[in-house]
Amino acid sequence: MNLFDMPLNELKSYKPQLTKEDDFEEFWQRSIEESEDQPLNPSLKQVDYPVEEVEVYDLFFDGFKNSRIYGRYILPRAADKNNKVPVIVMYHGYNWNNLVISDVLHYSLMGYGVLLMDVRGQDINSPDHNFYDNGGAAGWMTKGILNPDNYYYRYVYMDSVRAIDFLMTREEVDHERIIVEGGSQGGGLAIAVGALSAKIKAVMADIPYLSNFRRAIELYNEGPYEEIYHYFKLHDSLHRTEDQVYRTLSYFDGMNLASRIRADVLLSVGLEDGICPPSTAFALYNHLDTNKEIKVYPEYGHGGFSQQKEEKILFLKKIF
Repeated sequence: MNLFDMPLNELKSYKPQLTKEDDFEEFWQRSIEESEDQPLNPSLKQVDYPVEEVEVYDLFFDGFKNSRIYGRYILPRAADKNNKVPVIVMYHGYNWNNLVISDVLHYSLMGYGVLLMDVRGQDINSPDHNFYDNGGAAGWMTKGILNPDNYYYRYVYMDSVRAIDFLMTREEVDHERIIVEGGSQGGGLAIAVGALSAKIKAVMADIPYLSNFRRAIELYNEGPYEEIYHYFKLHDSLHRTEDQVYRTLSYFDGMNLASRIRADVLLSVGLEDGICPPSTAFALYNHLDTNKEIKVYPEYGHGGFSQQKEEKILFLKKIF
């Protein structure tokens, strides 16, 4: 194992001090209320798919305050108001997009629906029409980073919650069995939605991004945390705004959101992960106060452990 972070025995007890601001809870309660006051205006259009056992739809709904968000909605063909199905909402990795439909058909075999949501700005069909107060480094990490109300991930987190709100309008969905899942950025979004929506029964987050920001930025060796480092290095070389940057990030830190989660949680981590250092995942995990499991892959970096797909199937079977 190419160890660059803490040894596993230290990771298991790593529980850094939270960085919550005094108005942390008020900030998120206000964001939730603002989102709930905004209509979703969803639209569904069925699309052809060669597997007869499922129905597939293109989904659009209004994102938080602005922008139209795209997703794909896959249902077992037998799903209806008399045969309600659990649904897994899946969020994708940074600057990526969601899986092809065939990669989620194992959930269809289990009788689950799946909603694949594309993150604003990171996919052609989910543009980001928001105006941000400040410029920044390439990518999305520094958009609005000097103001929590205007920060990019405030919009993304609430878009992600609004995907759950869509499901709550659907008569074919078992509203008591809604699950969120994702890897990397998607894992961070699954954690955020588990914290910000009381409707979530289970969270499955692989190699979660967006946690323990200061340590992540100090320790990473590749990936999108580079954008914040680059911002400090070239656009704010004297770090005059460093305190404000970390204050903004504190509202979106999975570590700070963890204690809000009441759903069952399954995490995974690779001990050679240089994009989302393992200590940042354990910082989140050790602040969870709910039923939880973490699967550790010592010889792996940022994903690639296909065994975790089997662990998720077992996890779902156990809790339902």
